[in-house]
Amino acid sequence: MRSLIIAIVLLMIGAAHRADAYPQYQLSHDATCTGCHLSPAGGGVLSENGFVVAEQESWKGGDPEPLHGLSVPSWLRLGGDLRAAAGAVGNGQLGGAAYPMQAELYAVAGARGFTLNLKGGLRRPQEEGSAVHVLWSREHYLMWQQHPNGSEGLYVRAGRFMPVYGLRLAEHVVYTQRFGGEPLYGEAYAGAVEYVTRKVEVHATGFVHDPIASAVEHGDGGALYAEARLGARVAVGAEAKYATDDDLHRTHAGITGKLYLPGLDVLLSAEGEVIHQKLVAGDTVNQLAGYVLATHPLVHAWLLDVGIGHYTQDTRVRGLYRDCLDVNVHWFATSHLEGLVTTRLELLDRGGGPNGGYALLQVHYRL
Repeated sequence: MRSLIIAIVLLMIGAAHRADAYPQYQLSHDATCTGCHLSPAGGGVLSENGFVVAEQESWKGGDPEPLHGLSVPSWLRLGGDLRAAAGAVGNGQLGGAAYPMQAELYAVAGARGFTLNLKGGLRRPQEEGSAVHVLWSREHYLMWQQHPNGSEGLYVRAGRFMPVYGLRLAEHVVYTQRFGGEPLYGEAYAGAVEYVTRKVEVHATGFVHDPIASAVEHGDGGALYAEARLGARVAVGAEAKYATDDDLHRTHAGITGKLYLPGLDVLLSAEGEVIHQKLVAGDTVNQLAGYVLATHPLVHAWLLDVGIGHYTQDTRVRGLYRDCLDVNVHWFATSHLEGLVTTRLELLDRGGGPNGGYALLQVHYRL
């Protein structure tokens, strides 16, 4: 127990990186993210069905409840994630690297459809900032749910959270998220009306940037994501986002698609996005981002992801792009413990060959 506490403290010293749900389970396991999560966006605290999936999909199982069965009042739900990685990173020169990635606690408290949702933890210390800056709440919002304890219906949220947009993959390095409409630390103060059923879901969000905490999103605007399930094996979606600040106007538009192939037990997920940036000074830049991911369970408790990404930084400049090949292998050891080998080969613009990449071993513990 003492060694576990020491490990947790060491993890919390470093930077927190977002690690949410695995949308790879959609269609192959459940039609919606709310089938396993309390949030309409997915991620965060699991529902009772989510606990069952976590136990069944793991090698050794075990009590999937928070802290292995901690007793809490019925009006309170708890959770959390600890994640770190180490391995080799190459950017012209190969070298070792270690990353404390995430250290967050979650709480959902309420009754009769009204809940207060909190995510708090640690982040990278800011330059010349006080020690208190390492403490922060990435998300905190009030939510009303039309059908309490259900997984479908109308949701209304207000507070600080990430506007729902795109595939919402856990890996923030995916080009459509890193350069697109859902970047790491892109949370903002927002209000959202969201409708989720097994056949269709719609998420409409208006937001303003956080004027206090350091965040990636500096603009004010809105986001819209809609997805329809065409039977049990196909889903198609459309996305749009607009944000404006004193220097820049950004417009995002794109489509998503998911196809489950039961014979091969493969889920194909894809997203394509156009980003239009207009500087207040007058210059205009158009960008393209795309990602295709194939997911296949190897054997029980093992999951393979293979992804291909493309990003064009400026369509006016020939050759100004980057491509990547990702291969990730997940091992769900217990209902709380996951090991992940994540690798990337990246081809940068004008280089004509591989000039970037990494191979990392991640350890993820769900509280």
